[in-house]
Amino acid sequence: MKLSPRTFRIQYDLHAWAGVIASLFLFVIFFCGVFSMFREELELWQDPALQAAPSLEGPASFDAMLARVKEQAPLPVGSRVGLLSHEDTRFITAYLFEPTGLRVLWLDPVTGAALPERSRLASELYWMHFFYRVPWGMEFSGVVSVALLMALVSGLWIHLKDLRAQWWRFRPTAKPRFSASDAHKVLGVFGLPFTAMLAWSGAVLCLSALASQGFGSAVYGGQADRVARLRGHEEPLREAARSEAPMLTLDTVVARARQSVPGAEGVPRYVELHHYGDARAWAGVYFQLAPLGPDHFAHVDTVSGETFGSSAESRTPAFTFERLLFDLHAGRFAEALMKPLYALLALAMCAVLITGNLVWLERRDPLRKHRGHRALERLTVGVSAGLAFGTAFYFAVNRVLPWTLARRADWEFGLFLGAWALAVVFAFVPRVVPRQVASVLCALSAVLFGGVVVGDVALRDVNLFTALARGMPPVFLSELLLCCMTLCCGGLAWGLRRRRTVEALPGGEAPEGPLVKA
Repeated sequence: MKLSPRTFRIQYDLHAWAGVIASLFLFVIFFCGVFSMFREELELWQDPALQAAPSLEGPASFDAMLARVKEQAPLPVGSRVGLLSHEDTRFITAYLFEPTGLRVLWLDPVTGAALPERSRLASELYWMHFFYRVPWGMEFSGVVSVALLMALVSGLWIHLKDLRAQWWRFRPTAKPRFSASDAHKVLGVFGLPFTAMLAWSGAVLCLSALASQGFGSAVYGGQADRVARLRGHEEPLREAARSEAPMLTLDTVVARARQSVPGAEGVPRYVELHHYGDARAWAGVYFQLAPLGPDHFAHVDTVSGETFGSSAESRTPAFTFERLLFDLHAGRFAEALMKPLYALLALAMCAVLITGNLVWLERRDPLRKHRGHRALERLTVGVSAGLAFGTAFYFAVNRVLPWTLARRADWEFGLFLGAWALAVVFAFVPRVVPRQVASVLCALSAVLFGGVVVGDVALRDVNLFTALARGMPPVFLSELLLCCMTLCCGGLAWGLRRRRTVEALPGGEAPEGPLVKA
């Protein structure tokens, strides 16, 4: 199907402008999405003290876990505490919702050891995947996902007639305008189903809360609880009685929850206790989520033992649909295959975004005569290569900072942001060529990622070569991820450096603009 010149121009402009405006935000989303796929593995990797295999005696009781919490922090009447179990370590995570904020403890039910949260590397990279720390970050991520959908549809439309001819065409030694265009098309076509699924599911999941508010205001006169009931996200509203009462044991509460929810098996993933010691205290018991399956949870009165809400009652079509989208978006099925595949496709999408900006610049202003184009070029290099460098620096800092340092997790995150900002500043140094900046930042990233792996092999008992033998597959996968990032960053740095050298040799292509200037 051949488009008319006017339709082609409209679709091309829509594709180009939607891509350029959203490209850098999308790069952050996809790059951090690589590490989000391995969040649970990185949570154990980031603190060597947590690298203890699960106890052979089976999981500790939730009463024993609560007793450990009481040893570390007072629990006055009305307190709220959450207990998160892990499949790959005997440690549990205790969340204490205190008036001053959230306090996180890692507890060993076997030895009684307690560790403060000494690193948030896995969580911060996961949260950055949807700009959680930015006001309205979740909704902003949804809007960016919509822009990605627009770029995908318009891009497919304008290239549909030439798709068969361009499917396999890739000329890495051609001029940047053509080599970048080939890479953009080939990677974009092969990753189209994956990217379209992520964009659509991401837009629905990120904008669902905002859409619910609008729907509630327009249809139910601002009654948010009715919309929450339709979505299956209704939360119990139980005010504290402000009088004490004896509570059932947590193990008894868990048993009652398991009996009330058909299909709930095994140890609960998370138990959250509300209004501790109060006459109206209750607990939310959440069992392991089955991939592409229904949720299993129950709300139990911890004084009487009665269940007053469960997944069996709140399972609605909207809730099932959102769960399906979440599992597809997060690759929560056949994870041994899907996690590496999702990570590889996310890196390919990062390449699509960067080459898209390069193609746009090469076509509009090959010599970068306009200040805005020069700024976009350097900003693209600084944000993308700078994020890779900042992330590698984050991993290195995780291993270098003293474990006894006060507010260690905050120091880690602050140094990560500082390294990223410094890389962006470096990209705007006037006399430094953007291609050279990208090459240097990628080379430094490779050195840092690889240095972390080498340091672990030399200094850590659990490392790339011993993790599997010690019963720590998550550490092995984390180290393997770092090895892959080392190869990716190193290969990109070598490719950029080699192309720059070839173009400077006699007989090489004449420099076409700042990106290839020797």
